[in-house]
Amino acid sequence: MVKTGEINDQNPWWRSGQEFARYDRSLSQATPIFFERKEMTIERGAIHILRGPRQVGKTTYLKDLVGKLIGGGIPARDILYLSLDFFVSRRELRNAVSYFLDSRRDSDRIFLLLDEITSVDDWNLELKYLADRGILRTGSVLATGSNAVKPKEKGELIPGRGIEGNEYYVKPLSFREFVLQSAEFLSLHIPQDELRVTLESLKTELSALTLDLDSGLDEIAGTIEKVLPFSNELGFLFRLYLITGGLPGVINHYLSNRYLKNEETIISLVSEIFVRDVLGDMNRLNKQETLTRLLLSGIVERYGSRYSFSKLSRTIEKTHATVIDYLQFMEDSFISFVLYAYDFNRKTVKAKGDKKVFFFDPFMFHSVKSYLSGREPRDVIAGSLEDEDLLGSLVEGVVVSHLRMYGEIPLMRECSTFLWYYYNKQGREIDVVMREPKGFLGIEVKYQRDTDERSMRRIAPLRKSFLLSKMDFSKGEGCVVVPVEIFLSLLPVSSKNL
Repeated sequence: MVKTGEINDQNPWWRSGQEFARYDRSLSQATPIFFERKEMTIERGAIHILRGPRQVGKTTYLKDLVGKLIGGGIPARDILYLSLDFFVSRRELRNAVSYFLDSRRDSDRIFLLLDEITSVDDWNLELKYLADRGILRTGSVLATGSNAVKPKEKGELIPGRGIEGNEYYVKPLSFREFVLQSAEFLSLHIPQDELRVTLESLKTELSALTLDLDSGLDEIAGTIEKVLPFSNELGFLFRLYLITGGLPGVINHYLSNRYLKNEETIISLVSEIFVRDVLGDMNRLNKQETLTRLLLSGIVERYGSRYSFSKLSRTIEKTHATVIDYLQFMEDSFISFVLYAYDFNRKTVKAKGDKKVFFFDPFMFHSVKSYLSGREPRDVIAGSLEDEDLLGSLVEGVVVSHLRMYGEIPLMRECSTFLWYYYNKQGREIDVVMREPKGFLGIEVKYQRDTDERSMRRIAPLRKSFLLSKMDFSKGEGCVVVPVEIFLSLLPVSSKNL
């Protein structure tokens, strides 16, 4: 049976055209800042998949796309949007799509926007069915999923159906994106005249500059020097980013409270929504909530430290295999990720070596810690930013997460193929080791007032290195010392990160 009323309600542009945007909940909530994502080319005859965590703006992206398609001349009735959280089976999905297709047989081009497709079991078979039915001759499919286990593993089961090269990430905003898109709002609402003016100048200067980490150190240092005059402004913005992370809804919530309501806080409901999504996704994957909590607790307590999965499994009194299984699900669901150590002698990952586990976003850390401790998010955040050691670990996690976004391409260049950390038998570490076309580069994060270039000791065969500081800048032999917020503000994301 087709729920025609529900389908019509999910596609209000069939009735009101572009005017739907004035009333759409996803678009109207994107205030005070509407964070733009990169536009993607939607090819005829292709299946496109967007992978990313919940609350990151995938639905908003789809709804904004609807408006742009209609504005570009696509008839509103040729665009179908379905939120599959409300569907319970492939049969319901097939019936809904068939209902739409039967009414658009004479259309030159149709668009199927399937939101949270991973909510439907064996969704990949339904996409295969659509492709084999011939829909892709005139249509394009854009599907999103928060639980990336299924798109990553099952997406490979539909080769030759137009999915190759059409997978993208929608992740929390990078610090660069946060700066470029929040500067205008802040310049209008910050009372200090000088800061307002310099934020506008920062946006202009920064928008024309990016780092290519494979370039020579002289070129990189020259780019950094152009942004150095804005060190104080970027330091201020980075502090905001460490509070909100890159989740658009959290950023808007905090900035609205701070600058429109004069209430500098984040209410517990905001972090509770994220935690409920995490627990809900794990439950749907038949993962025990108690074990998920224990594992999250273990990650928080050891944040930024290296340890073995065996040690973690003993702590939570579960098998080594169980810990690996849960961590893999959490990484595929964009909750946390594992950073492996690299062995330069064997030229491969230390599969049995110590690992580090980070959250994809600083606000995810704050939310999980609030959930585990029962404390208000604002108190957790304040405590984290005042603890120098923990703050250093948070910043390290932000840097690693950004480097993932800088280099990753779905399937063909996953993070584990180019990004690791390093430690030797004496216990000396390099926070990040990254493979580039011309060799390896190393990055050490020292988020403290005083840094020394000599702390970046040559303990591994690196072509060049960066020491990310709190305030210092210098260029030495094979190493650049640069404030972390300047480095991150210049670091772009890959073409496959929207």
